[in-house]
Amino acid sequence: MQEQISRRTGREFMPILLFHRVTDVIPEDGLTVSTARFRAICRMLRDRFRVVPLGEVFDVLRTGRAMPPRTVAITFDDGYRDNLFAARVLADFGLPAVFFVPTAFVGTERVFAWDRGLAPMANASWTDLREMIGLGHEIGSHTVTHANLGKVSSEQAQWELIESKAHLEAQLGQRVRWFAYPFGGRNDIQPNTAALIKAAGYDGCLSGYGGFVQPDSDHLILPRDPAPCYQGLVNLELHLRGCLDWFYALKRRTSAVTTPAERLSEWMVARQSSDADQHTAQASASI
Repeated sequence: MQEQISRRTGREFMPILLFHRVTDVIPEDGLTVSTARFRAICRMLRDRFRVVPLGEVFDVLRTGRAMPPRTVAITFDDGYRDNLFAARVLADFGLPAVFFVPTAFVGTERVFAWDRGLAPMANASWTDLREMIGLGHEIGSHTVTHANLGKVSSEQAQWELIESKAHLEAQLGQRVRWFAYPFGGRNDIQPNTAALIKAAGYDGCLSGYGGFVQPDSDHLILPRDPAPCYQGLVNLELHLRGCLDWFYALKRRTSAVTTPAERLSEWMVARQSSDADQHTAQASASI
């Protein structure tokens, strides 16, 4: 009923889903879904939605065409090796995706700050990324070092954007069209970075602060929703269909609301900052 009301009142939208890890090595959390749950999500998306390449979402928005109902795009961030398993499952269900990777992590044992203390989780190799492409997916840039572009200088931001794109294209032999902001919260995006992204040759970029793509969305940077934050398959399906708008509106009236995506981004930034402070303190103590 809510979905029909939204459409009849002219509300159009397209969700872009964000995943990070698909593994059974650690419990599910804001970044992680289990392998069984991921298969169930893929089956639900195949049976009840229309999953399209990311480029189609940008094209619909930029041309002003009507947004088809139940149209979804899928993305992954950070380049964990378990993304290869996810890419294979997606291909089995006929679902395309874009995998955004920080190039300095590919094929290395580097660990993200928020993963310290967890069971080891390998990073994807260049061979893994080439297999993902062979399965029909795309690879996008997530900077070189997973830098927070809301905090670094314009010079470093420019280097992160250009170098990562060039390295990916050299290794993978195809043009890299898309960029996704690391962390991706509203405070992690500087206004001048949009011009740098365009100058670097990307066709579009993605945030991570939640919300649907709508006709009035900024066509330079589109929002994404983190799938693991929605507990339960029914909850996720209702959210993607726009059936929970009444619930979100009620919460906004009664309290200051941040989206699950914003809370996840803030947590990642806090872990990164804490790790940097710890290294600074250790360096100071050794002087």
